[in-house]
Amino acid sequence: MKSFKQFLEESRKAMLAALALTSAAMAAPPKPEATDYIVDYMKQKEGFRPVAEPDKDAKGNPPVVGYGTTHVYPDTKKPIKVGEKITPEKAEELMRVSIEKDITPKMEKIPNWDEMDPGKQAALLSFGYNFGPNFYGAKGFETITKNLKNKEWDQVPETLKMYQKSGGKVLRGLVKRREEEGKLWSSGLPNTNAKPAQQPTQPKPVEQKPQQQTQPKQEPTSDYEVKSGDSLSKIAKQYNKSVDDIIKLNPDIKNPDRIKPGQKIKTK
Repeated sequence: MKSFKQFLEESRKAMLAALALTSAAMAAPPKPEATDYIVDYMKQKEGFRPVAEPDKDAKGNPPVVGYGTTHVYPDTKKPIKVGEKITPEKAEELMRVSIEKDITPKMEKIPNWDEMDPGKQAALLSFGYNFGPNFYGAKGFETITKNLKNKEWDQVPETLKMYQKSGGKVLRGLVKRREEEGKLWSSGLPNTNAKPAQQPTQPKPVEQKPQQQTQPKQEPTSDYEVKSGDSLSKIAKQYNKSVDDIIKLNPDIKNPDRIKPGQKIKTK
């Protein structure tokens, strides 16, 4: 028969367990923008495999298909077999199922998950999708576990760079991926929905056609310079005058038949 002390201890443990379950159940799922971003991000990083093939970069070379889906299909839990085909639409669906059912429940148990902004959540979703959702608290992940547990958030970007190996080898793809996850963690999600500021519309300049200026009709000047071949009668006719009119205006002309080139003759 249990003592009263034992009964109280068991009751206390049961209450703590119930509180833990309640806290886990109340943990918020990833923020929608974090999930949407990570789906697009993973599609770019993983690349699309229409036919299942051995993953040569992973230990044991497990079969991989679609956008990095490996080992089993997350919706049916059936093993993936080399040679099986998949469409891009189905591959994205499997990725979302994996994030929702396999990764998210593990992420929600990470301390301070609800306090993380979408960029930090996206960084951990990417990390968990790459290394598996059980990395927190697992052997080999002591440093990042410590950072997350103690809320040493400023150390996480550098810590992520420790996990750049697959099959014991440093892979360039993982080096770049860890850097990008570090930027997500520190700077947040890029504002992909922001539209560039529109420049004020400048009115289109109207092409001005050069106006044709009407040249005033030039009237004969009052002085005429005699040219070679000119005669007084020819000049008089040009100005609608008679020879006598021209002689009256030019009394210095003594002989109307003798005018020379360069000579100035008044016509008014």
